[in-house]
Amino acid sequence: MDVSLTRQIRADVLICWRASEELIKNINGLKLIQVWGAGIDQIDIKAATERNIIVCNTKGAMANAMAEYVLMQILVWERDLFYWNKIAHLGAWDWEKRNSNPFIELSDRCLGIIGMGMIGTEVAKKAAGLGLRVWVITKNPSKVEEELKEQLCFLGGLEKMEEVAASVDYLSLHLPLTGETHHLVDNKWLQQMKPNSVLINTSRGAIIDEQALAIILKDRRIRGASLDVLENEPISPDNPLKEIENLILTCHQAGYTTRTIKNTLKMIKINIEAIKKMDEGKMINRIKVGQAGMPVLPS
Repeated sequence: MDVSLTRQIRADVLICWRASEELIKNINGLKLIQVWGAGIDQIDIKAATERNIIVCNTKGAMANAMAEYVLMQILVWERDLFYWNKIAHLGAWDWEKRNSNPFIELSDRCLGIIGMGMIGTEVAKKAAGLGLRVWVITKNPSKVEEELKEQLCFLGGLEKMEEVAASVDYLSLHLPLTGETHHLVDNKWLQQMKPNSVLINTSRGAIIDEQALAIILKDRRIRGASLDVLENEPISPDNPLKEIENLILTCHQAGYTTRTIKNTLKMIKINIEAIKKMDEGKMINRIKVGQAGMPVLPS
């Protein structure tokens, strides 16, 4: 939305994925900023709070779809799908590679999950169900569901992140973008990963230092990466990741399914009706705000 067009606008509700201070202050009578999606890093929470504007997201609406995407990427890499599709179309039938490099089943692979919000939790459940050995890092290990804990091979706090990165075959990121997580996955982190491991990111692109990742991938220090998100989207012509062969890129679409759209619209409808009835207690996914005017993020 062009900020210059909002000066004459009066609205009770703004549905968006980005809202700057200038946009917020130029909408008269605004009561609710309803974020389409879970990420709130593009919303000026402080500006909204100062004006007593409620902010809600649609956390959880995409959890199942995102988990399916992560598992799809694991299977694509594990079965080397793109290579074998190409070979089959060429009629080459590479028996030598097939016989010398048999596939490894998921029950013999380890998946590391960094972040156990609703999406990370769903990934863990589905992965464990397929037989993957699941390692989890989360801010508060005690909050992980007891039933799920029994299915995990490892559960640790943030201080164990590099240990997990060095131990697993697949590493999937499920973190919000904050000052602490910006470029969290840097050269030091990437150097810790196993040589044959794969990095998967469906959260926020800026969590990864893309310059460092490009070097690691180009030098084949790890097997590859699957990214549904980038720091700046769409990918720019000068992005070092653009020409990397051992990288699967998709267009910020991992969670976009017919079901997630229905889930999202249902949440938004509930929140709008709550605002109309002045019944804030029935609102879903209201963002809690700390004393500094910054969002209090989930564990």
